[in-house]
Amino acid sequence: MALPLELIDNVCLHLPTPDLLAVAAASSLLCSVAQRLLYREVTVTRGKLAVALTLAKKPRLARHVRVFTVVVDPAANVLPAYYRALSTAISHMRELNSLSITVPANHSSILPSDSRLSFPRLRVLQASFTLDPHVVRFLAKAPGLVALTLDHGLDLPCSEIPPTSIPRLASFSGSSQAAQVLVPGRPVTSIFLSSGDLTEDVVSALSMSSAAVSTLDATTTSLPLPILESLAVAMPQLENIRLTTTYNLWDEFFNTPFIQNIKYALMAMDCLKSANVSGMLWKWLTKDGRVLTNEPHIPSLTLDDDHDVEWAHENNNSYYHH
Repeated sequence: MALPLELIDNVCLHLPTPDLLAVAAASSLLCSVAQRLLYREVTVTRGKLAVALTLAKKPRLARHVRVFTVVVDPAANVLPAYYRALSTAISHMRELNSLSITVPANHSSILPSDSRLSFPRLRVLQASFTLDPHVVRFLAKAPGLVALTLDHGLDLPCSEIPPTSIPRLASFSGSSQAAQVLVPGRPVTSIFLSSGDLTEDVVSALSMSSAAVSTLDATTTSLPLPILESLAVAMPQLENIRLTTTYNLWDEFFNTPFIQNIKYALMAMDCLKSANVSGMLWKWLTKDGRVLTNEPHIPSLTLDDDHDVEWAHENNNSYYHH
């Protein structure tokens, strides 16, 4: 008596890869079950580029892939045929949930461009590309995408993206330049700017998300106070902020009004739970009202000798966390 397919599938689900390979060789029925699991998550590196050729030639295997990761060192000498094979393989993965591509930035053409293709189940995309035309065309094929990470490069202009693309985008990580194109009009709640300057104009653009922004991680070249005051007005529902500045704040760290003014700007955000401003950490509990549970200590202005001054400079973060 044959075992139900559901039972076989459940048993195979708990087998390690070597055992699955043995199951695949046992019979045609077991082979199909094992292949579905063996190809569910696939990682392609320089030493495993042959996998891309297999998936390009055998669409039935590529259709099993749910998580696909590609990592090619920029210094690696990879033949163009392999990039074409990668593109073909991805075009067969209609049930893809997560796609991560780390290859030289000039190979964004591996993202399939056929207008007939669609990836309705794709939820997560990470790519080492800027927002170029190849990326824009691919995004139009992924209406269910919720998390997008792009390269932080700022040297190339971002392509415009149709307002109907990626209507469910909730999280973006990449350059401030790309964020200003992608965030407005989409329900983005989490923004991580890996490059670019967070200015008041950028804050204004990001506040045009169709959902309340709750998490922001960014860097500014200016003093943090004007940016925080802009955020309090433009994004009043922020819950978590990490703001780094390249501005020299060493003298300001000993300035009581400076730290108090930052605190007042943060207190104006009624939903804020945590804020890290250049290493100064504030935390609030919001379960029963809003209670401040952690705030920076102002460094001591009395240092005994030059050794103490050097120690304080090298360990200044210890003043701001507890």
